[in-house]
Amino acid sequence: MSTTKDGRADMTNFEMDLFDTSMKRWQEKEPVCKHSIVRPACVPVTVIALFIVLLVFFPLFNEDNIDSASIRYEKSGVCRDLCEMEIVESIPTGLTYKNTTPSKETYVAWMELVKRATKNIDIAAFYWNLIDQTGYPTSWKGNNTFNGLIEAAKKGVKLNIAQNKPSQLFPQTDSAYLAKNGFATVRSLDFDRLLGSGVLHTKFWIVDNRDVYIGSANMDWKSLTEVKELGYVFYNCSCLANDLSKVFKIYWKLGEEKAKIPPKWPLYLKTPFNFSHPLKLNLNGHFVDVFISSSPVGFNSKGREHDADAIVSAMRTAQRFVHIAVMDYLPAIIYEKPHKDRYWSILDDAIRAAAYRGVEVKLLVSHWAHSRPQMIAYLLSLEDINEGLPHYDHNVTGSIRVGIFTVPSTKEQLKLPFARVNHNKYMVTDQVAYVGTSNWVGDYFVNTAGVGVTLISEERVSLLEAIFQRDWNSPFTKPLH
Repeated sequence: MSTTKDGRADMTNFEMDLFDTSMKRWQEKEPVCKHSIVRPACVPVTVIALFIVLLVFFPLFNEDNIDSASIRYEKSGVCRDLCEMEIVESIPTGLTYKNTTPSKETYVAWMELVKRATKNIDIAAFYWNLIDQTGYPTSWKGNNTFNGLIEAAKKGVKLNIAQNKPSQLFPQTDSAYLAKNGFATVRSLDFDRLLGSGVLHTKFWIVDNRDVYIGSANMDWKSLTEVKELGYVFYNCSCLANDLSKVFKIYWKLGEEKAKIPPKWPLYLKTPFNFSHPLKLNLNGHFVDVFISSSPVGFNSKGREHDADAIVSAMRTAQRFVHIAVMDYLPAIIYEKPHKDRYWSILDDAIRAAAYRGVEVKLLVSHWAHSRPQMIAYLLSLEDINEGLPHYDHNVTGSIRVGIFTVPSTKEQLKLPFARVNHNKYMVTDQVAYVGTSNWVGDYFVNTAGVGVTLISEERVSLLEAIFQRDWNSPFTKPLH
């Protein structure tokens, strides 16, 4: 029997033979079955016909055995799971705040997720560098995380890793070790082949199709102790995990050898949840609206909100403030191959439009060894429009202010490659809390893979806003001018 491209049996000729035989038998028995629905002689024909229909067509809509509970919550738009959520952070050594309650550490959250796993851990990662060969004093948390994943695998937990393809800069030796020793199944996405340029820049975990981590932290020991990171962890939240798993399945498919981006993704990967129709989630005892966004466009199944669109929608609905914390900000595409910079103003336009409406915009960007000099010119142009913004009733005027965050470092700490930086990628408005995995540079939304999670909730807004205010008002932030 021949097969289709995705490995399913090509039933065309086989079906026709069965249907032809069934039709002949039905015609022979027509006098017996006439004027009756459940004649005994008709039952075998009906059963065979129904069996063929289910055998052939059901896999098209349920390739991953989506359970009936998932189908119910997708239809109702309401998740009855008693979900819990925490903000988790990595605070670099030597960076201390006064009079603040620290968030749970990313390291602690990751180790808890590993210990909770009993069936599977799916990880989408840019690169792997948990094991430090130099013996740096703070690298032990990465070593522990790596060993924890191995111990989970030894207990029967299935570890699936979707990652960016190995390169000279990121050889992916950690994941190669896991795969070679049977601890993980690893698939690498080749963006040069898929899109001509770009990378898999996503950072998320899905544990037992129940727990989720989404945030800025890479699978790197430095992301646990020497880089400032922020993310969300959701516990007992199968509805959200199921929706995010659809993104992972797309990565998994595109990690196959010679994979290509299809014109359309299968219907079983579609989502009904986006900014205009969010999922109602019982989170910490209160219902909140939530959805997962993703980029680039070609990686999105039907209904999935593009990550840049989710950010723009959040800014458009803001009434009082938009506060943004990102490592890099450039309204341009700068990494395409062959090298050809071009202007990309979608997020920049949304920031200016919000300020023009009378909204207060604060943008906290990072300064470190790899900051691009041209970023300052674009940031200055944002602040320069303040004098031209209109005045509204009750003396309301919008504004744009830029702060530069620098992680304090010793000479020894500065020797660490790709470290000592505020790596956050989030936005909070008076209506919305958004946490993503992408820098705010055009490439990350056009040809690079990333995700974001949007929460529409006053309580969630206040928690993230408190962290933004802590950083904005800290001695580590200086005004642009």
